[in-house]
Amino acid sequence: MTKIKYKVKYSPGGTHPLFLHPFISFFTPELKNKTVLDVGCGRGLNGSLIRATRDWSGSTIIGMDINKDSLDFCGSFNIYDKLVMARLPKLPFKDKSIDFILCIEVIEHLKKKEGIALLREIDRVCKGRAIVSTPNMFFDTMHSGKEDEHKSLWRAKDFRRYNYKVYGLGFKTPLLLGDKILKVKQAFYYLFTPLSYIIPEIGGILFCVKNYL
Repeated sequence: MTKIKYKVKYSPGGTHPLFLHPFISFFTPELKNKTVLDVGCGRGLNGSLIRATRDWSGSTIIGMDINKDSLDFCGSFNIYDKLVMARLPKLPFKDKSIDFILCIEVIEHLKKKEGIALLREIDRVCKGRAIVSTPNMFFDTMHSGKEDEHKSLWRAKDFRRYNYKVYGLGFKTPLLLGDKILKVKQAFYYLFTPLSYIIPEIGGILFCVKNYL
């Protein structure tokens, strides 16, 4: 077996990606012969999970990020069919050219005005379904560059203005590696989710879905 060599700088943040996946999976539509865009793809967790759990035959899965190290990592493992290095809020794609967009824990890293522009860009390029998630609170992050900093706070009402269906997950506390009571907080995330799913205002994460069909 050939061992893949890569160089990538990595600073760990939260545990939210693994918590989010069951909900991403539930709202992921049929992907066969579709074009999928993972906005702010990072190290390709969402792309990997799509490949492992879905029929993506005939599809094109695109990873987009501003971080070259992350894109190099994704390229080393062929996680995406295409990699795009671009700075948000602009999405360098044609109108109504993307069937499914994932924008997971990204919008809070933009200033509010830029985030609104990103939502409009998603409206422009998406023709199927878009999923956007973001913390329902503002907190500092373990970051290695300016693109990793949290710069805006989003509420359920903000997404409803753009016709997203909003769900809540967990409860209002961040899940960060290194937290001494992380396991306790994770347990409460699972306990509170049935209620916050219905009342997103009390959740720790906002999970927003918009259909364009």
